[in-house]
Amino acid sequence: MDTQDWYTVNEFAPGSYQITEGGRFNFLLLLGEEKALAIDGGIGIGDLRKLYESITDLPIDFILTHTHWDHVGSAHQWDKVGVHPAGKDLLAPDLSKQTQGFVKMWTGNGNSFPDWFDAENYTIPPATFGWTLQEGDTFDLGGRKFRVFDTPGHSPCSISLYDEREKILVSGDLIRCEEYLFLQVPTAVLSDYPPSLRKMEKLASEVEVKWITSGHTPPYGDPSIIGELAQQMEEFEAGKHDPPKKVDGGMWGEVDEYEFPRVKVWIQDHARK
Repeated sequence: MDTQDWYTVNEFAPGSYQITEGGRFNFLLLLGEEKALAIDGGIGIGDLRKLYESITDLPIDFILTHTHWDHVGSAHQWDKVGVHPAGKDLLAPDLSKQTQGFVKMWTGNGNSFPDWFDAENYTIPPATFGWTLQEGDTFDLGGRKFRVFDTPGHSPCSISLYDEREKILVSGDLIRCEEYLFLQVPTAVLSDYPPSLRKMEKLASEVEVKWITSGHTPPYGDPSIIGELAQQMEEFEAGKHDPPKKVDGGMWGEVDEYEFPRVKVWIQDHARK
């Protein structure tokens, strides 16, 4: 397997690229007239900056929707990283437990890495904090403006962004359409999900949303899922969907699984508190 096989590139809207690493981890490259925006960095296997520079000659700003290990992997390739204030001190942790646990899980499931990849010594270098992004912030790439929203739930430092030109809602791991919502991760807080989802539902009622992107799913074109998820999570928080199914969550151990029409939820007790 070479680098081209490890990354797939999908231009799903004009000047809007979703790159998928290893078929599982998504990040975005969005082009304006004056500069480009890179959002999230996957797990850091391969040279993401080289890939981006083969797509555009524009200067590239790099930001994170949140600081989980599977989003910060290539952040170190940029001098400075934009992140929510709650994440600015989380850019240089020791991620060896996560990386080596991932290698074991990945190969154990029959998957392979690129031929040149040294799995035994896989690490994620620290990234450098550059600036904060939080509720109410706006910025412009030149003919392409973005609005920033605080959307905790999956993590306290989670943000979402709205792209006014292409009508894209960048949700990080908040809205994972036709997939799993992960509330078994240590940073997840169930009670934060409904307000964040209702905020995004309100946004989608005020502006056009053509696409919803996430860190692990293809671009999704039906914003009605936002209100649907909000209602389900409110009912879920109120205990209306117990009892769950107990399933093996791999590196997370046993998790509770709930199944809804367009998503499944994995959760552990810490997220309910």
